[in-house]
Amino acid sequence: MDIRGSGGMDVRQLRYFLGIVEHGSISRAAETLRVAQPALSLHLKRMEEDFGCQLVLRTARGVVPTESGRRLAQRAAALIGQMDGLRDEVRAVEAVPAGPATVGIPTSLGPVLTVPLALAVRRTHPQIRLRVVEGLSGHMLEWVLSGQLDLALVFGTKEMGGLETELVARERLHLVGPADDPLLRGRNAIPFAEALSLPLILPGRPHGVREEVEHAALLARASVTVALEIDALEQIKALVAEGCGYTVLSDRVARHGAAAERLTGLPIVDPQIDRTILLAHAAGRPMSAAARATHGILSGILAGLTQDGGWR
Repeated sequence: MDIRGSGGMDVRQLRYFLGIVEHGSISRAAETLRVAQPALSLHLKRMEEDFGCQLVLRTARGVVPTESGRRLAQRAAALIGQMDGLRDEVRAVEAVPAGPATVGIPTSLGPVLTVPLALAVRRTHPQIRLRVVEGLSGHMLEWVLSGQLDLALVFGTKEMGGLETELVARERLHLVGPADDPLLRGRNAIPFAEALSLPLILPGRPHGVREEVEHAALLARASVTVALEIDALEQIKALVAEGCGYTVLSDRVARHGAAAERLTGLPIVDPQIDRTILLAHAAGRPMSAAARATHGILSGILAGLTQDGGWR
């Protein structure tokens, strides 16, 4: 507080004035408020100058408010009561998060995240109305920036303007083919150049895997042979299992789903291709208490998966 006077008041100044009136003594008020007595006296003088009238009378028994001082004390008490009530209300919101929270999860992460997240939010903060949107990672970026999502998991390493991101994990990408494919049998890895020459079944842009493959191909001055474009992960794996082509996935994704037992994969080398998983929210747009609570729960689940080897 600036006790030298500024032509205006804040809540602390009103509290000081109420303290003087309630105690009837500047010295006792100073002791209770833990303010130096000369500073409190100067504060009172500045207030009277600001209002242009005398607020208290000094008597042998102490200080008593004038009519103007009593009016100020009444209004100040009401204002401080409202401020205290507002503070309690805001703290209650933080203590018991409630309201909507919308989270975007890429389709490839849905099987390991959506149900655990929904259960944890429901059990911990039942007043949060959680909405989980599954889709392509590229779409998640647009939806977070536009405000349709409070936070989302996205793939990529490039600079993402307008977003604040946290590193979750890195995954190595594999070439995935039918389990009985003679081309993959008995091998420990496959060169990237050879993988590019095969008929690939990939999602369309802006899917994270598609962008990682095309970026690596660009650096290698090669082209990608895309036989089919399908924006549906389980259907891609089913077609690969039927021998219609190959795809590029992380080992974790390849090992989950109905077609998993009919698939096999080899790490891609020369160069190795990794993708980064990030947790993102819009920069400069504060998250609600519900969104922050959900963010904390999701971060905990992600940390557990990383520590337990869910990602490698």
